[in-house]
Amino acid sequence: MVLKHYNVISLDALTDILTKRKQMSPNTVVVTFDDGYRDNFTAAQPLLQQYHIPATFFIPSNTIGNNKEFWWDALERICLQSHDLPEKLVLHHPHPNTWNIGRHSSNAVLNPTDLYFRLCDIVMKMPSVEQQTFIKMLEIWANNTDERPEYFTMDKKELLALQADSLFTIGSHTMTHPFLPNFQYDYQKNEIQGGIQFLRELTGNRINYLAYPHGGRDTDTMKIMNESDIELAFTTDRQAFHADTNKLALPRFQVGNWDGQRFASHLDSWIRNKYPS
Repeated sequence: MVLKHYNVISLDALTDILTKRKQMSPNTVVVTFDDGYRDNFTAAQPLLQQYHIPATFFIPSNTIGNNKEFWWDALERICLQSHDLPEKLVLHHPHPNTWNIGRHSSNAVLNPTDLYFRLCDIVMKMPSVEQQTFIKMLEIWANNTDERPEYFTMDKKELLALQADSLFTIGSHTMTHPFLPNFQYDYQKNEIQGGIQFLRELTGNRINYLAYPHGGRDTDTMKIMNESDIELAFTTDRQAFHADTNKLALPRFQVGNWDGQRFASHLDSWIRNKYPS
């Protein structure tokens, strides 16, 4: 286990270090998981317990136990896992668009991968209810409506079982996982405060930590956060942080689908402030 060679601490310990400006031990690492996928409970939890590694799980509250794929997983299934996509996609909402679909992209044709990224750009700008309607339309278009249970999120029982272990902390990830800068102040405030409140009522604990969905935040986001009780908030900015880093905009490194050797190489580079691609 690669992390056994590092000083893995909880977010409570990190908060104490940053608040009191303590010296941080070399090779210190914090482990976080975003989105609340069920495999956090079925796969990650047993390994973390086996090696006694603390971790924080950032949960979008409206997805708990809803037995649905996130929109980006649904788009991946539709665009990249469908047996045969139709040759043309005609969109009427949110803006009229017609795309020819083929195996190889050209000026007049989109391949499935390019289609996926084009649709991601569109769906990310939608509120949750519109996202669901749009995905259903695409599923019918592609004749691919079978959602995959392995992409579902934890239910309440599993989430509460996680938080019952002192190794683990539950943090907020808003309500519906929007890219916050795409939305106005009141929408952002409802997403941030609603997610925190739901998790507080569900767990019976104060929620001290938040991760911005997709790492996104703007001046409205930061104004809302500065008026909240959140102690630390996390971005997806790929860089190290220092004592003067804004505690409501802490960067993180994202771990890929790597084997142990490659993960160890990346982790060592991050610790030394060198960031391989």
